[in-house]
Amino acid sequence: METLSPNRNDRWVFPAMFLAVFAFALAGLNPTFFVDDSPETVTACVTLGVPHPPGYPLYTILGHFFSLLPLGIFPFRVNLLPALLAAGTCVFLFALLKRKLGVSGPVAAAFSLLGAVGATAYPAALSAKTGIYELTALFLLALLWSFLSGRPALAAFLLGLSFANHWMTMAAFLPGLAVLFFQAWKEQGSERRPWTLWGCFFTLGLTLYLFLPIRAALNPALDWGEPSSWHRFVFDFLRSQYGGAEGKGGWGVRFQEWGYCLKAAFLEFPGLLLLALWGIRKTLPENRTLVLGMGLMWLALFLSLGAYLNLPPGEFYLLGDYLLPSQLLILLFSAWGVERTLGSAGGARREQWKRAVVGLAVVFLSVCAFARFDRQRQTDYTYSYDYVLNGFKALPRNALYYCKGDSVVFPAWYFQWVEGRRLDVAVVGVDGLPMEWVRKNLAGLHPGFHSPFSRSPLGTESIQPLMEWIVQHNRDRELYFSYNQMEDGSNAGVSLAPYGLVERGFPQGEGFNFDEDRARALWASIRLRHLKEPGFPLDGRTDHWLARDYAVFRNGLGIFYENRADDAKARLGPRAKAEDLLAIERDYRQSYDQFSWAQRWEPSDEKFSFNVGNSLFHLGRPGDAAGWYERPPNWTPATPPPSSIGP
Repeated sequence: METLSPNRNDRWVFPAMFLAVFAFALAGLNPTFFVDDSPETVTACVTLGVPHPPGYPLYTILGHFFSLLPLGIFPFRVNLLPALLAAGTCVFLFALLKRKLGVSGPVAAAFSLLGAVGATAYPAALSAKTGIYELTALFLLALLWSFLSGRPALAAFLLGLSFANHWMTMAAFLPGLAVLFFQAWKEQGSERRPWTLWGCFFTLGLTLYLFLPIRAALNPALDWGEPSSWHRFVFDFLRSQYGGAEGKGGWGVRFQEWGYCLKAAFLEFPGLLLLALWGIRKTLPENRTLVLGMGLMWLALFLSLGAYLNLPPGEFYLLGDYLLPSQLLILLFSAWGVERTLGSAGGARREQWKRAVVGLAVVFLSVCAFARFDRQRQTDYTYSYDYVLNGFKALPRNALYYCKGDSVVFPAWYFQWVEGRRLDVAVVGVDGLPMEWVRKNLAGLHPGFHSPFSRSPLGTESIQPLMEWIVQHNRDRELYFSYNQMEDGSNAGVSLAPYGLVERGFPQGEGFNFDEDRARALWASIRLRHLKEPGFPLDGRTDHWLARDYAVFRNGLGIFYENRADDAKARLGPRAKAEDLLAIERDYRQSYDQFSWAQRWEPSDEKFSFNVGNSLFHLGRPGDAAGWYERPPNWTPATPPPSSIGP
């Protein structure tokens, strides 16, 4: 294998490449947080808390240093970390290709820069949570560098340190890493026994996990799983909380996930996977051990994701995040294979072919960079941030607020525990109620709040009785929900009144009232910065988890008016008064306005169009109603129906 000595030009190439990639990420950097676990990640970094299993201690500590920078709000500061990691990854890939694998500078630079424009690589550099996978990718390159430099002890230490970031991915890489460690053992002389030394270095890196029990003992606000005891620490480290679902998928699910992984590998750098396979063929005779080790890493991660995870199809995008580190192997094999293919040509011809390949790579790089920035930049992404604040607007002081979904719970934690907003509101993450630390946290943060406790094993309590107990023992707080349906049967008998993006609950025995002026004012004051505006990219996750919810809640307001009109209509006697008939017609008109807004906002949902048809039928316009019942998908009338409320 060719090992190149440092070149003077590298003194300029390295910083130039680093600054170029960082500038590209900074140009699209998220100013707040994405609709994933980023709000929780930011909260953990700022407060040095303990996020969800396995805890990510290394990334939390690194993120904390970035949170101290006097630059913008806290999410922006932490978002700078993945941007810098992405830049460092590209530079490290260039150094690995050029100095360890003998790839010429222009080819190495072109393929290394592609690492910044991958379909998952670019958005991963823009938001806090996905920086965890950027750091894993950097560890992968550092491990390969250590092996190629003849430093297996350093590789062992880095492996232990990488486990303190995202041990699940690194564990999947172990079969390939074992091949490289075995080769290092043979090169040092098989009579030696370096395993004890390597194990000590691995353990040294792994000791960073001690951060979790130490920090948990200090009772931070975010203290997922309270890993201060050995039992709770092991429970958290092994992600036992998720053990009920993971690894339980059938072969149908596995093949779907494997298919998604293969598609993601092909589309990360469109078509480049085929070039990587050619690269494997060309480089295998040169260094069989290294090629087999890296190939086994990719294959093991691919197989383990499909075999272990059990994701619903709507969450397959998570597979792309997990695969991000392994996508670097596509670039590595592609560049290495191209160099070895060009090396077989004659001198003059070789230079001509090299210039042609580099030119094509630059064109491909430019097209990908333009497409990524145009469609995936998050420069104006405030959608998740605004959504939860819009919900907070509807909450009176000291409200009891039941939330569902990470897209609401995590930002609510961030606003309370980092920015200090709405500390009066008791935010109850419904899905987290079985976790004792959540209930302890509520009692500790809200004096006088009554929270249930039990001696049941970790995470086994049932959600419904916990919710009902909290409502019964905190009657001094008005009840609100971040969702408008009780699919799980919890809080049966609660009547709901729609107020913007929340629903007020009236338990049985309490008087029901609805303040129309308040509902109208809330919708008029909702903040929608660039959401669904032309020229501002909207990804599928945001559209599904956030944008659609605006239409869902507006549609819910229409259903409320429609049900109220239907009930009043059913109570009409033969001598109905004119004012009663006018009130019914007014409610049907209100339902028409709400359904029309929802349909215009989310025209792909046929339910909203059907509801518009229903409201028109109630208003005595059966012909117009039939058109809405029969309309094709995504159809919008040439003249949009008027709306009397909101934007």
